[in-house]
Amino acid sequence: MIRIALIDDHPLAINGICAWLKGTGRFEIAGTAGTLAQAAALMKKLDPPPAVVILDISLEAEDGLEFIPALKQLCAKRKAVLPGILVCSMYEDSFLIQRAMNMGARAFVPKSAESGELLTAIDALLAGDTYVNPKYKLQKQHYQALTHRENEIVSLIKQSLSAKEIAKRLKISLRTVENHLTHIYAKTNTASREELFNL
Repeated sequence: MIRIALIDDHPLAINGICAWLKGTGRFEIAGTAGTLAQAAALMKKLDPPPAVVILDISLEAEDGLEFIPALKQLCAKRKAVLPGILVCSMYEDSFLIQRAMNMGARAFVPKSAESGELLTAIDALLAGDTYVNPKYKLQKQHYQALTHRENEIVSLIKQSLSAKEIAKRLKISLRTVENHLTHIYAKTNTASREELFNL
């Protein structure tokens, strides 16, 4: 049985995906978590790591994608194979998908997708491939110019957070957020939050 871990803060999503995966007769749920701390604790407990991790972009007030570097670090420390990371999110935004792939995810499936697409993505990961539906027009060159912090800020704008909310989430001042936004506008050829949102 192929072991899969689910990192998502929505119990309905976790229960639905878990039930469907078990129903295929091919997969075993290695564990679930709803926050970055729970995800880290789960992965420390799971040795060897699962074959696949299904990860949400937003975990309550946390950036789910921050789990990817933590998982890479843990696997490197153990000299273990990094699980195939499949991002499954309600946010169907090319920027967020590209950011996930840049950080180390190898597949993306929206929560609105049919279950068959989730299976296609999992099979691609198990075969060592990547999977993103071609309908998402990824433009890698735009996003690599941004720093890690700038990527975080654009991701939060894409999730409709205000500058004040971003400052609170990242534990930085509003002025710092505004300074970052100035650099982001210059690097992405945009002039407003609306243009960034539609990038």
